[in-house]
Amino acid sequence: MMEGALKIIAGGYNIGGVGVSGAPGGDKDAACARKALETLAERIEFSIED
Repeated sequence: MMEGALKIIAGGYNIGGVGVSGAPGGDKDAACARKALETLAERIEFSIED
């Protein structure tokens, strides 16, 4: 699997995902995706799974 994507899980169900690309390295893409989901977590109840 490629780096830069994270699952979005709510209520124990996989409800989607978010992917980022363009940084020089998949680890930086994944960090950007995680930060976006952490920001949304304040408004939406879900968990992030790598």
